[in-house]
Amino acid sequence: MIFGKKVLAACVGALFALASVAAKDDSSLVILDDTNFDKIIDGSKPAFVKFYAPWCGHCKAMAEDYSALANAYAYAKDDVIIAKLDADEYRSLGKRFDIKGFPTLKWFPKGETKDPEDYTGGRSIEALTGFVKEKTGNLTYEKFDKVALNPEKHVLVEFYAPWCGHCKNLAPTYAKLAEVFANEPNVVIANYDASEDKRIQEKVDIAGFPTIYLFPAGDNTKPIEFDGADRSLETLVQFVNTHAGTKRSPEGTLDPTAGRIASLDAIARRYLEATNNERKNLIGRAKKIAQDISDNTQAQFAKYYIKVMEKANDASDFITKESKRLYNIVSQGRLAPSNLDNFSIRQNILNVFSGKAKEVEKKIEDTKEKVGEKVEDTKAKVGEKVEDTKAKVGEKVEDTKAKVGEKVEDTKAKVGEKVKDTKGKVEQKVKDTKEKVEEVKDEL
Repeated sequence: MIFGKKVLAACVGALFALASVAAKDDSSLVILDDTNFDKIIDGSKPAFVKFYAPWCGHCKAMAEDYSALANAYAYAKDDVIIAKLDADEYRSLGKRFDIKGFPTLKWFPKGETKDPEDYTGGRSIEALTGFVKEKTGNLTYEKFDKVALNPEKHVLVEFYAPWCGHCKNLAPTYAKLAEVFANEPNVVIANYDASEDKRIQEKVDIAGFPTIYLFPAGDNTKPIEFDGADRSLETLVQFVNTHAGTKRSPEGTLDPTAGRIASLDAIARRYLEATNNERKNLIGRAKKIAQDISDNTQAQFAKYYIKVMEKANDASDFITKESKRLYNIVSQGRLAPSNLDNFSIRQNILNVFSGKAKEVEKKIEDTKEKVGEKVEDTKAKVGEKVEDTKAKVGEKVEDTKAKVGEKVEDTKAKVGEKVKDTKGKVEQKVKDTKEKVEEVKDEL
């Protein structure tokens, strides 16, 4: 029976991961139709619109990157719109903007609603983000304090330069990072072109590009610099999780520890094997713990622990049935991202009761360990490269010194020879002059 529970839990977990990806796709992407197009694309802010058809292969191929673009600009939704319109269904709108093929992307500058610019760039996330960056300038100095120093948000900011090769390499990973945290209401992933902005360089210590800081929520908090040489998605996700208190995986799903409460986990692990009297005592302890939880969100999760205990006490197959129920709801694919997170947390709690959580936790620890090893390995390689570069520079300096020394000595020798030669000529001239003087005297 336990084996069955574990298999079901694993299936539900996989489904949650897939559903999370699906839910993320439109979490920040504005869906346009013939009833809202003119209300949303009203010229009050710039907009980037993809005109597509559901059956179009090219549209499907770029769907993930376009959704990632929308999520990357979720923090700036008050300043720029990233939207899409099914122009096959709403043909009158397609005709209005002269859509002759799919996908067609158009940029509506602020104030423009009738004659948008055609987008002719690539369809990769790098090309799309580069285009929107060029058009909007991203985070600006005027908006910096409002966005980065918001006491209610954890804000990660990449300070970049358009010409920087490392920044260009980081761009697709950073866009994916924004997608990972798109469902986190208290996390913002932003970037800032600091290449020529002296004002921001005076406010933030930017030694080179890219420089990444996390500005924690709260009053009078200090920014935390990401100083890792490894800028992989896994490492950046771990950095944000550590400092923002989030529990996201690199796939954007909640990790298996999200929503769980350690003191209630300890009770849950003992519950199924306990006698009826022991179960009553455990429920009593759980209720006392729940009463002492001040955080409203955590208090809701605590209630779910208690609900599982009470239901499992009345029906031994409750955990199996509850997992199936969650599976059926998620499989319909109609859950909003926030609701999907809530269901993921319920499954996490169920996994503690069934014993599945320990296996998952071990995988998480193994992954963290691998990421840690990768970071250390990268640091070591960077250190070796720095030392090697120093040695080469040192050798070059010594070689240059030697060459300069040789050149100086050679120059001295040549100058000495020239001085001697000049001296000899002067002495000869003086001698000749004296002889002429003597000849003149004799004539007189």
